[in-house]
Amino acid sequence: MILDPGLLGALAGLAVGVVDFVLIGYVMERMARERPTERLGATTALNVARVSQLILFPVMGWFVGQTIAP
Repeated sequence: MILDPGLLGALAGLAVGVVDFVLIGYVMERMARERPTERLGATTALNVARVSQLILFPVMGWFVGQTIAP
């Protein structure tokens, strides 16, 4: 087998994580442009969410791939 199901799931999770990382970054940039006086908490929360999703989506994808196609 060329691709292990876990590896395939991790690659799919990584693709979704990268897209989500870029989109949330775009939202953060737009929010900073339109509302420069916005509190720092919203930007920090979005930044934590985008980094954690970039890390967790491939891990979850690996587990899901292993579970669906053993």
